[in-house]
Amino acid sequence: MTEVGREPSRKYGLAEEIYERYLDQQNPNYEICLGYGDSLSRCGRVREAIDVYAQCFRLGSVPLESLKHLASALLDSVRSAAGPRRRSEASFVCPACEGTLFQPVTAACGHTYCRTCFEPNKGCKVCGQKLGAIGETNVLVQRLVEKWWPREAEASRARHEGDKLIKEGQVAQALEHYDLAVQLAPDSPLHLSNRAHALHLLNRPQASLTDADHAVRLRPDWGKGHYRRGVALSCLGRYEEAFSALCTCVTIDGNPQPVRQELTRLLHRMLAPSLRRQNVISSRAPYHLGQDISARSQRNKRHQMLLPLMSPIQNHQREEALNTSDCEDNSSGEEEITQSICRRLLFASDSPDNGKLHAILDRVYQEVRKLKIDTRPAEILLPPLTAAGSGGGEFDCILCCRVLWKPVTTPCGHTYCWMCLDRCLDYSSACPLCITSLADYLASSQKTVTDFVERALKIVTPCEYAARATNDRAELVKGLGSGLGSEEIAVFICTTAFPCVACPLFVYEPRYRLMVRRCLESGIGQFGIAACLNRDETGTKKYAEYGTMLEIRDRVLLKDGCSILSTTGGRRFRVLGGDEKDGYDTAQVEFLRDSFVQPDQLSGLLELHDKVRSKGRRWWSTVAPSQQDEIQRVFGRMPETEDDWPRLPDGPSWTWWLLAILPLGPQLQAGILGTTSLEKRLRAIEKTLDHMEQWQLTDAAQPSGEAETPASICRDEDAVMDEVSVVQDS
Repeated sequence: MTEVGREPSRKYGLAEEIYERYLDQQNPNYEICLGYGDSLSRCGRVREAIDVYAQCFRLGSVPLESLKHLASALLDSVRSAAGPRRRSEASFVCPACEGTLFQPVTAACGHTYCRTCFEPNKGCKVCGQKLGAIGETNVLVQRLVEKWWPREAEASRARHEGDKLIKEGQVAQALEHYDLAVQLAPDSPLHLSNRAHALHLLNRPQASLTDADHAVRLRPDWGKGHYRRGVALSCLGRYEEAFSALCTCVTIDGNPQPVRQELTRLLHRMLAPSLRRQNVISSRAPYHLGQDISARSQRNKRHQMLLPLMSPIQNHQREEALNTSDCEDNSSGEEEITQSICRRLLFASDSPDNGKLHAILDRVYQEVRKLKIDTRPAEILLPPLTAAGSGGGEFDCILCCRVLWKPVTTPCGHTYCWMCLDRCLDYSSACPLCITSLADYLASSQKTVTDFVERALKIVTPCEYAARATNDRAELVKGLGSGLGSEEIAVFICTTAFPCVACPLFVYEPRYRLMVRRCLESGIGQFGIAACLNRDETGTKKYAEYGTMLEIRDRVLLKDGCSILSTTGGRRFRVLGGDEKDGYDTAQVEFLRDSFVQPDQLSGLLELHDKVRSKGRRWWSTVAPSQQDEIQRVFGRMPETEDDWPRLPDGPSWTWWLLAILPLGPQLQAGILGTTSLEKRLRAIEKTLDHMEQWQLTDAAQPSGEAETPASICRDEDAVMDEVSVVQDS
């Protein structure tokens, strides 16, 4: 049989070199032979390594530590032979100990552990995400576990207390707690496994084996039960069965680390008896074959130096080979025979002890290949969870008084609806129940649904949970809009944005934090923005009639819950009517696009386009380099002209980039944004650039301090608006 991973590695050449040095020495060298066995092990050549180590035992005493590479190679070989493992995800048990939750703690990834099983900075057993600092006990999960599985919960408490006593060295007292755990939950392999461990520590291997056998019968697909069984069998001297049990453990769990030390001890015990039975002493005189050794060639001297390691029968076989080769004068043939003899020496698989080890290894490989690794979830050992007997209100959110939807758990151990908690944190960074600060939790942006509670909701209250999901989805999408047709959208009242131009935003007001969050969670990822104008007669803030849809490209969440958005302008819209939703404005809008350019107008439009773009470039070249750098950092570089710009719904993008950086007032910006005539928009830009050029000339001619500012000139909007024609496309 060929083991998995038997291909020679780079170090195998070094192993052959060491072997040749061993052959060239006057006497066999135990250290080099042992090193060769290590090299074979690291190359994954398990069978040859076993034979070499067996010869090492004949040469001298092999330390236990020297077999660690053999144990590692053997475990890796068994794990590879078993193939991929398919494990079911546990739902209502601890992912670490796979037992009933005791003092449950929910990690940031949403998975819940026993408090004593939670390992900060280690990877989650379910999803692999790094676990953060340990939080408080999950109040809801603990209440549910104690209600649904009271005996199992009490047994888990006793088991954890026993584990604590084991760590303190009080094994006899720990055994009493394990006895109680087994009494409360007799069908739990976990409690039987822990009691088997305690019995092993108390030097009661037969009782330990009884509990381990029971655990394996209850759950044959659980690696830890096979490990306990292997340890007990090893203590009883049943090495072959122990070897098989340990290999089965690695096959199921796929983690050889806990088994390696025990398997190393077991291999040492299995290989050591061959030394005592053979009673071969490497220092005895060479065995003579009745030939004149002094008359032999130098190559036969090398062969003869290895004879003390051979049995008399093997020596006779080697003698025939030597006599045959002595008649040949061929250096390559000499090398082949040397290699053959040496390999037969080290790989002595015809030895009864080695042959027995190989047979055991063959049987283990056959067993692990037949073993099905499609393990069952650990929660099958708990009484099934159903809707029957579940009291009303245990899954209600304390904030909205409805069934929990996307339940999340705070570090202080309280569970809320995802959106309910977010809305509370928009106004305060403290837990609504215990007033514990959640500033770090808020800044981490790692809220995830609590897996235990969500799965329980789907089983216990499936209809209510499905209805809540449908309602919340409708509420989430309503009023956000998709940017198509005439519809209601959310409006951020702040400033004027333009199509194809970046618009960075700092969001700090609770109403807009809610609006942005809903846009992201719904998957729409966009909202409208319009400039804030003066208050009307009633004192209410007005916003511009025209605005732009913004698409969210990136979001940076700050520690206080505020966020910085990177957005880009999209389609333009006109407000038809306004409303309000949860504090932020919504609007019924119609979306705008430029009027179609008639063929007879295209020539004049092309000429005007090139003229205005040249003016824009000329003005941009007069801007100070420091200001250019700042503008480009926010808005990017001036876009190139698109090939099909006359047919684009918003015209060439460079016009909007120029409008974004020109010092225009909000009224003028909104007016230009609302026009659907590309010609009028170009003429408005040209008029503005002419004003800027006039200001620059005036500023250069007048004494310092007497020049007008560009804002004062550009706010003379009548001249520009004459070109825009505020009455749109009459």
